[in-house]
Amino acid sequence: MGKKRSQGKTGKTEMSFLGGLPWEEIVTVAGTIVLALFLFGLTVAAHEFGHFWAARKAGLVVERFAIGFGPKIYGKVVDGVEWQVNLLPLGGFVQLPQMSPAEELEGKSSGDFRELPPASPGAKIFTALAGPVASLGLGVVCAVAVWIFGVPTNMTYRTTTIGWVEPGTPAAEAGILPGDVILAIDQNRPERWAGRPGAVVESILLGTDREILLELDRDGKEIVTARVLPERDAEMEGLRRLGFEMYPAQVAWVDQVIPGGPAERGGIRKGDAMITLDGKKIWNPAAVKAAVEAGQDTLVLGIRRPSGEEVELKIRPEKATNRKDKMIGVIWKMAEVQITHPTPQEQVGSAAGLVWRTLRALVTPASSVGLQHLSGPLGIFERLVSLLRTDPRLVLYFSVILNVNLAVLNLLPIPVLDGGHIVFSLVEAIRRRQMEAKTIVRIQTCFVVLLAGFFLLVTYHDSMRLKKRMEKPAESAEMPVFQGKAK
Repeated sequence: MGKKRSQGKTGKTEMSFLGGLPWEEIVTVAGTIVLALFLFGLTVAAHEFGHFWAARKAGLVVERFAIGFGPKIYGKVVDGVEWQVNLLPLGGFVQLPQMSPAEELEGKSSGDFRELPPASPGAKIFTALAGPVASLGLGVVCAVAVWIFGVPTNMTYRTTTIGWVEPGTPAAEAGILPGDVILAIDQNRPERWAGRPGAVVESILLGTDREILLELDRDGKEIVTARVLPERDAEMEGLRRLGFEMYPAQVAWVDQVIPGGPAERGGIRKGDAMITLDGKKIWNPAAVKAAVEAGQDTLVLGIRRPSGEEVELKIRPEKATNRKDKMIGVIWKMAEVQITHPTPQEQVGSAAGLVWRTLRALVTPASSVGLQHLSGPLGIFERLVSLLRTDPRLVLYFSVILNVNLAVLNLLPIPVLDGGHIVFSLVEAIRRRQMEAKTIVRIQTCFVVLLAGFFLLVTYHDSMRLKKRMEKPAESAEMPVFQGKAK
């Protein structure tokens, strides 16, 4: 009987353990990861199918169509072509024996193709170009889908007005003030705060001059010009900043008032807008937070009620029983998000412009952009997972950027990439004879090593960023508790 009781107890423990697991969350996460892998593979497959289709059109022999590199997971021969999926999801390839040899990446040929006639330079260029064209085509398809279905857009980013300037930063030392409207950055006019190649944030991050030249409209009364030497931000891996990039102008709407807190006792209500602090206009909720963090005992706040009535209230920040820092006890309303429908031309042009500005910053000594700031397959995959869990329409929007990036970067004249094949073919056409296979192999081997090193570098930095985000302590979901009583 004792044995039976023991077995019964064990069974209950197992059932309790299994019942306590968040199965719905596990299934959701697993499904999201599988879907992200599929979307990443689809992007690679579209590019490689472009090569495959062009090679067949040009009469070239296709030996293998592969997604990923390294050891084979799955393979099947259809119509003389081996279709396979490999272990490392770092890209893909179409193995063409008549093109430039690339056995270092693609593996050795399974057959003897030495008797095949060499491909003409025109056929090689046509086949090499087809991959980037296919990527661009998929990007356009995704852009059309975004145009039809829309994409969630932070409407706060439609401004160029500065909401807050962090004290002690280069912008503060240069005399830049909240409420200043940015007319130009390095003589280029920004149309919005972020999300475009020429936006405020991107112009600062991807700038190529040692100093940043700002042209500002102050209160509509004067034009202020400032040359600012940016600082390197350790939190952003050394990218440069001025000190206002995180604070576009937005109304300080109160979304929730913490019961028993200073704000509630002082008369602040849900739906109120804080419009002034100590007589100065509030351009961003960060102004209120900064005053509290600076140790200001009493905040004199101008409040506009939803009815339009304006009142002045005095609030004394204090500590909650379950918090270390003082606060006034409000939760700010999140930035307004609307579904917008950018045109395909706008999306593709923006993605191409962003690639161009990034590449230019990458090779400019005065820029702070380095290889460590780029993302590889791991970073792209993580981004896809994050966007899928937020809103699938964001995945479509990101796919436009991803495919345009893939098209442009593959056209760079680097051996192993499509642009490198085009350069080899052009040299062959000019010389009217093929380059020696040994020479091509030596050049490509060097660049395969460099490419492998690049992948290792970006993957390392992607993994460090992921590790940092996972180790970052989550904000407490527990509401602040105050000892004070409501009025």
